[in-house]
Amino acid sequence: MKRISIAVPALILVTTLVFATEDLQTAKVLAVKKYDRGRIAFWEGRAPIYDDYPFYDITLALGEKKYVVRYESMTGYYPSSWKVGSDVKVRMQGKGKMYLLNGPEEVPVGIFNTRAQHCVSPIGPSVVQSPGPQVPCE
Repeated sequence: MKRISIAVPALILVTTLVFATEDLQTAKVLAVKKYDRGRIAFWEGRAPIYDDYPFYDITLALGEKKYVVRYESMTGYYPSSWKVGSDVKVRMQGKGKMYLLNGPEEVPVGIFNTRAQHCVSPIGPSVVQSPGPQVPCE
């Protein structure tokens, strides 16, 4: 009975690893846009106040499709293996989500449609304020 109780979890683990590696695809990094100051958290008059949490918009080519994904970093760290022109292993995860591999680590990123992305000029607040932090146009 002990053999069965050990064999079943081991079989599940091996099966999970096999199927997880099948989901991996290779994408090419086409462009990286860094937002050093982060998002516009709020406005004081006409002056934007940033949240100072850097994030990156990364353009990837995956097969015939191009994706813009957002990598968020509280410290400003950006993996050197994700430089423009390099190949990155990725795993699609449902609608609007993707994982980029940085060595053995899977890093979650959000998929964004650049046309649907609304940015705000840092010169002055928009007339229609959207809820939450705003992305500055650069």
